Amino acid sequence: MDITTGTAVAKTAVDLVKNDNVLNKAAGVMGMLFPYAGLKQKAVNMYIEEIEKSDMSPEAKIFTVLNMKKTFKKIKNQKSIADIAMENTKEGTDFSEKSGVSEEWLERYMDSAGFVSSEDIQLIWGKILANEFERPGSTPPNMIRILSEITPKLAMAFRVICSMNVFICPLMEDGNVMGAFRKLFVPYKMNNDRLHELGLSFNALNELEALGVIRFNSISGYVSKGITQKRVLLCIGDKLEVLNEHENGEVPIGNVILTSVGEALQAITDPEDIEDYYDMVKNYLNSEQVKLAEEHDYFSEIKDDILTIGRENPK
Repeated sequence: MDITTGTAVAKTAVDLVKNDNVLNKAAGVMGMLFPYAGLKQKAVNMYIEEIEKSDMSPEAKIFTVLNMKKTFKKIKNQKSIADIAMENTKEGTDFSEKSGVSEEWLERYMDSAGFVSSEDIQLIWGKILANEFERPGSTPPNMIRILSEITPKLAMAFRVICSMNVFICPLMEDGNVMGAFRKLFVPYKMNNDRLHELGLSFNALNELEALGVIRFNSISGYVSKGITQKRVLLCIGDKLEVLNEHENGEVPIGNVILTSVGEALQAITDPEDIEDYYDMVKNYLNSEQVKLAEEHDYFSEIKDDILTIGRENPK
């Protein structure tokens, strides 16, 4: 047996798990994620003992151990990511072959996952994997490449981006709120120094664009189109502003939009509070010459992540 290959090493570890009477219990629960999430340290230790007891030459043992270390480091990373996936899926998620997850896709995904040692990046890989088992086929095709190239620094920058959101609420003629939809709003223009402090430098934003998770326009920015109401309520955290007029049904939404991969990553990214975000949005709106109402009677409340908007003097 060629025990220097990753496939053979993994097979040996699985055989050892079988001998420990773990396979039948674990495989049913873990399904396609076995043995990634099912390997035990005992299996690893037993494999090392086999090498030490073998009749290989000292040189062959050294070569085998070197390859073994690489292989088991990869397996350890895969196990961490598989464990995160299982911890982050909804109760009752199917991990078996009947789940609809492509075996070929999973093999490529886990092979790349073996090279991910950063705990922060492993968390991203694990959550994306969990999402794929919950919604088979939903992961964008280029996700594996992008995850393989993202650095912890860029991941932190992307988290800041995902923390910058507003609610746009078109107002009916009587002033009542017609509805609300959430929009990413990264106010780079007029706030580039502050965003640089938060990790969103010009270079970082360009790197994220080259990676394929965002589109970045530092000059003209982006707008939300198709808003026919003349007045719009903009909810920025727990603060509200009323846009009195906007041209051609377009409302400015900052200098960044997400790609399909970016949207998938945003869905598994926990946002953080940015204390002066409201001021940055106001700076951006002023630079776009957006007309804001000097006074209004709207108020908002956020409780248990639920946004409630009301009026002091409703008609």
